[in-house]
Amino acid sequence: MGVKSRMKSIDFYKKLPTDLTESTLTGSFISIIAATLMGLLLVLELASFMRVQSAMQLVVDSSPQNELLKITFNISFPALSCEFATLDVSDALGKKRMNLTKTIRKTPVDINLESAGTTYVDPGIKQQPKYDDEDKWWDHLDLTQPIHEKYPESTDRRIRFAKIDCTAEVDLCRSNFITAFPSIRVFRRAHDDIYINGQHEHEAYTGDRTKDALVAFADTLVPSAGQPYLKHGDLAAAPKTSGCNLAGFVLVKKVPGTLHFTPRSEHHSFDHNWMNMSHTVNSFYFGAMPSPTKYHALKKLHPLGLNSDWLDKLKGQQFFSTSPQHTHEHYMQVVRTTIQPLHGGKASSYDAYEYNAHSHTYISDHQPTAKFSYDLAAMQVVVREQPRPWYKFLTTTCAVIGGVFTVAGILDSMLYAGINMRKKLELGKQG
Repeated sequence: MGVKSRMKSIDFYKKLPTDLTESTLTGSFISIIAATLMGLLLVLELASFMRVQSAMQLVVDSSPQNELLKITFNISFPALSCEFATLDVSDALGKKRMNLTKTIRKTPVDINLESAGTTYVDPGIKQQPKYDDEDKWWDHLDLTQPIHEKYPESTDRRIRFAKIDCTAEVDLCRSNFITAFPSIRVFRRAHDDIYINGQHEHEAYTGDRTKDALVAFADTLVPSAGQPYLKHGDLAAAPKTSGCNLAGFVLVKKVPGTLHFTPRSEHHSFDHNWMNMSHTVNSFYFGAMPSPTKYHALKKLHPLGLNSDWLDKLKGQQFFSTSPQHTHEHYMQVVRTTIQPLHGGKASSYDAYEYNAHSHTYISDHQPTAKFSYDLAAMQVVVREQPRPWYKFLTTTCAVIGGVFTVAGILDSMLYAGINMRKKLELGKQG
């Protein structure tokens, strides 16, 4: 009995006899409210516990030395022919790569940026035209007298060669949309419109510039010489210049660099005053673009959330040349963001490259281009998912239950005491 008595003395939860307790209507209301509040707070606390928690940290970029970065792009130039469209890449280390082709696709487009021909994948080094004498190849046109005699002016099968100096006849060349020199156009009844691979453009000769090649080309025109010009129904004339969509990717070192989109040909010169480098950026991003499923999972981890243009700030933007010789330059500041989930799965560790873009258009004294310059920050943003121990949830649960119960008890005691005091006052007045 002595042990039991000592044990009862340390009971934290001493009980009152049932006949000494009293139930009240006020206490019932407070109990219902307290129970509801406990349940609501417990549900909110559980939801908070189950929600992903992450923290951001700024550290020095930990990329391995000489690691390459992939730049993916899809850009449409409505006034740049795929024949002359090229991509050059340069960086701060002095490395220059000219006319990249292996990972680039070129597709002709019309003025509305719709596909106007088959996609062209350059297999490598482009075969350049051959010349008997590159500096005097036009003189071979004076040696075509036999062709003029073979197909004389008086017949319907006549063929004539003519040469024009576009530096002297500027307006004539521009009116025929000739922007690269030398060019050989084929006119049939004063028209040079033609369909090539489903693309409506100007008929031109792009073969070797040798006497034999030119004579052979003239002979191929004989079957169609003198035939009525075949108009293309109600279609408009060939566009001023065929446009081009360039899509693909390049691998670069993680140092400042520039992608140059420019017209170039080793055997042509260009009228800079007629070049138009207007373009639409369909996509331009660094690294790999996450799948929709992975994007949704990563969005939960990022404390600031993710916008639709998270990795591609230039997507859908259009840049127009309002006057000749306009060069467009885009400067991008790139920051690597590494998102590290607590566990693997759909949102395994992912490196994202976010960037801010600043664009500028100016008149250049040289050939107009579209430049995409980038500079990678030396710092890296690391987003880590934070663990949530179960004991914290249990501690909070106890605090919620105990706190609400205690506060409700205090409130019930105050109301009970107040009601009793009021009753005593009313009885005193009646006496």
